[in-house]
Amino acid sequence: MPKKFLYSLFLICNLSLITISSHAAVWVKLSENKTSKLSIDKQSILEKDKLKRAWVKIEYKTVQKNLEFPDKEYNQAKLLWYFDCDSQKSAASQVFQYLDTTLVHSAAIDIKNAEFIEPVPETEFDRAMRYTCSRKDSSQASAPKAKQLTTQAPAKTEGSPQSSVATAPPAPPPEIEKTADTAAATEKKAEKEPPHAAHWSYEDKAGPTEWGKLKPEFATCDVGKNQSPIDIDSTIDADLKPLKMLQKFPAKDIVNNGHTIQVNFKDGNNLILDNMVFKLKQVHFHAPSEHMIKGKAFAMEAHFVHADSKGNLAVIGVMFNEGKANIGLEKLWKQMPKNLDKPVNIVSRLLPSEMMPKNLDYYRFNGSLTTPPCSEGVRWIVIKTPLTASKAQIEAFQNVMKHHNNRPVQEINGRIIVE
Repeated sequence: MPKKFLYSLFLICNLSLITISSHAAVWVKLSENKTSKLSIDKQSILEKDKLKRAWVKIEYKTVQKNLEFPDKEYNQAKLLWYFDCDSQKSAASQVFQYLDTTLVHSAAIDIKNAEFIEPVPETEFDRAMRYTCSRKDSSQASAPKAKQLTTQAPAKTEGSPQSSVATAPPAPPPEIEKTADTAAATEKKAEKEPPHAAHWSYEDKAGPTEWGKLKPEFATCDVGKNQSPIDIDSTIDADLKPLKMLQKFPAKDIVNNGHTIQVNFKDGNNLILDNMVFKLKQVHFHAPSEHMIKGKAFAMEAHFVHADSKGNLAVIGVMFNEGKANIGLEKLWKQMPKNLDKPVNIVSRLLPSEMMPKNLDYYRFNGSLTTPPCSEGVRWIVIKTPLTASKAQIEAFQNVMKHHNNRPVQEINGRIIVE
């Protein structure tokens, strides 16, 4: 790139910073830990062209090295960050790195060429995105029309250096599963159609390797880059917050839809995640498990499917080893239907907590539905501690299904798993 162009580009960046800084910044602390402090200028929040932007500041407790230019050291970074709130993706637009008060590095490129990516959960930019997307514009009418420039910076774990010129692998926009506030708002959108119509299955010519070819709307099963399930192996410690759940309302009915046994819940059970409320819709089962943990598969896996008001999904996965009988499953299996698509009202009172362990430590990552249409943008939470189910309970489920109903693990493709 010509030096004259770079000089002009950096000059524009600095002029833009001066223009924006002419308004008194109001820095709000979003988080602080032993490695860094994250703040956001709430006066800078602006919405334009369906994107929200804000100035973000990270103050490091120790000096960082610029990944592109190791001779440059800094302990503070200010970034103009753009957020696509609908798809939950973001991209840095301008980057300024300081050593105390001295500017040591800056960079930017055109916003139109930016690769928006999903921030790693619980990192600085995930928190900044959640805050910005929940705020109303502070200066929409008077915001300066500075030339919008951007540089792509990958999401980092807390305390890691932010390189202003580093790039991340392009990620296609996720197909967020839009769901209604009904049982259709589940991980089984395709199952609204009669299962016996043989649209897809777990075997033969309609099995998992062929899903992407069965229908155009199933193409993500083949071409998606954030597919589930996965083998949870290499992880990063992100000091995740404890899960916040309300689980006081019992199961409503149970149905055999041909692909799984699904239990629908009454309204009222909620999961609070990313400052959003996700309502528990249903739980269904896979045997053997779909996810693996460090190469280990489990006898069975339960998926607790939650949806927010916009149809975004969050799924909690719970594993089962063969062992002692599970009391919750015992209540369900007494009424497990063999006939397809005929919901049976559940007589015994069953709370979702009866099918979750007491220890709710978890892994988190971005993924997809594990059934067609394999839509991406799903927030996945996999509980570390497995439960047990008796051999008879596992076999009872398999006998009704008549085959395994687990999708094989998919490629990680550079995704980060945090715990």
